Amino acid sequence: MKKTPHQVERDKPITAAEIEDLRSAVGWERFENKYDRVLKSSYAHFTVRQGRRLVAFLNVISDGVGDAFLVDLMVHPDFQKRGIGNAIVSRAIKDLTKDGIRCIQATFSPKHEGFYRRCGFYIFKAGIIDNAAPRSRRF
Repeated sequence: MKKTPHQVERDKPITAAEIEDLRSAVGWERFENKYDRVLKSSYAHFTVRQGRRLVAFLNVISDGVGDAFLVDLMVHPDFQKRGIGNAIVSRAIKDLTKDGIRCIQATFSPKHEGFYRRCGFYIFKAGIIDNAAPRSRRF
């Protein structure tokens, strides 16, 4: 992967609106008025900025001991294919490992399997119930 000149930061101040705007930019639905709650219950979050502009975000849900889940990895389309996704995931893995967390997991669509494999994830079958997805669109 290409190296990124952007610095990955942990738990730096961020607004819900910034995350919602990034969700829109990557083609996801906005979670209006929900990210304040997400950030309050988050174990950690990682960001990359260009100046003041948020260009990447990764949230971590964890019990702080056994398991951590990487969720909502987003890189703005204008900044994709520059190694930012790899950098933010690598930093998260490094920090979570240093924190003593034993198992780091991520859920992702099949098209991103190669990315996560290159990040060091072992790929195996799992199950998920997505209550937000219509039954006809569930995995």
